[in-house]
Amino acid sequence: MVEIKFLGGANEVGRAAFLIDSGIEKFLLEYGLNVQQYSIPQQPPTSLDGLLISHAHLDHLGMLPEIYNRGYNQNTFLTKTTKDLSQLLLYDAIKVQTAQGRPPYFLSTDIEKFEKHSEVLDFKQKIKIGEASVELRNAGHIPGSSMILLETAGKRILYTGDAKFSETTLMQKADTDFSDIDTLLIESTYTSKNHPERKKLGEQLREHIQDIVFNDGIVVLPAFAVGRTQELLTLVWDLGFPVFIDGMGVAATQLILEDPKSMKDHTLLKNAFGRAKIVDPKQRREITKNPCIIITTSGMLTGGPINTYLKNLYKREDCSLVMTGYQVEGTPGRMLMDTKKIKVDGAEIEPKMQISSMDFSAHAGRDELLNFIEKVNPKKIIPVHGDSIPVFVDELKSKGFNALLAKNGETIKI
Repeated sequence: MVEIKFLGGANEVGRAAFLIDSGIEKFLLEYGLNVQQYSIPQQPPTSLDGLLISHAHLDHLGMLPEIYNRGYNQNTFLTKTTKDLSQLLLYDAIKVQTAQGRPPYFLSTDIEKFEKHSEVLDFKQKIKIGEASVELRNAGHIPGSSMILLETAGKRILYTGDAKFSETTLMQKADTDFSDIDTLLIESTYTSKNHPERKKLGEQLREHIQDIVFNDGIVVLPAFAVGRTQELLTLVWDLGFPVFIDGMGVAATQLILEDPKSMKDHTLLKNAFGRAKIVDPKQRREITKNPCIIITTSGMLTGGPINTYLKNLYKREDCSLVMTGYQVEGTPGRMLMDTKKIKVDGAEIEPKMQISSMDFSAHAGRDELLNFIEKVNPKKIIPVHGDSIPVFVDELKSKGFNALLAKNGETIKI
């Protein structure tokens, strides 16, 4: 019998951590952090046979070095791009926590231990760990993102991580070719909402940019450093306007380009990034004097270069700010969308520039999730990584699936 203990991320978005115990081996899937509240999962044991990471977002790996700090000395299995991006994000996490006056959960030496014990896997490369086997599959979420297929004690467990089952300009759609799955741990971020058709959304963004920039305005695109920055580059690079890229998205793009297999069209991203102009911090005020496109962090307006651009442009009615990602409750981005006001450097401002939102989600929508579940047809389904999971579990049961409701701190036997 295999036990799954939900240390975090069961009935919430953030701080994912799932302990799989077969009685023979123990594996930890993810070890994340709630990046808004800095809440953490329950601590996993250090006596693990392997740590498996789906992708490079802090809500899935933001606590990873902490387990090495406590004495874990086995490998972490992940893709090359996930490893490279993880290092970038984790070192930055120490800086951010220190700047906020929070004692960091781990040290740079702990990140170095993680680097030393990282084992990079290609998609569909099956490896043995003790009596168990592990295989990573493309999840379609961001470059390097993977689903984790774990076989242990005669059970086939599929964990989707964050997944997207339709193509974007940046990513191929997630793999759906699975059979004989005993238990499916599926992300459930958007169980009640479908996303706009991506091609039409991209065309709408391009048309909006043309309207603004042709009339001597500037379009600012706040973007997550990993995934969203790169997709936006591929959408706007050929419009004929100056494109500037600022913040951590620069380093993230450089790392992603090192692995051509991590995206749909390496040449497209390479050309888009090559055409863009990397911003020196001293140039930020200067580039806002002429019409252009600015792609910058942070995607939720929580800090970084975006604050400078807002201060310089918020009074200009001919400029536009397009929010391209989900805005978590309590973030400055969410405040702006709800109240039309935002605090910058402690002062509350009400931008006169145009404010809009476009749903470029890298997660599967409702229909995609249901179609995937029907195709895989697992014996058991445990939805995770969502805030409306009880309703989703009831719906799956009504469709004839054996769906189970997991809660943080609980253990489910399969």
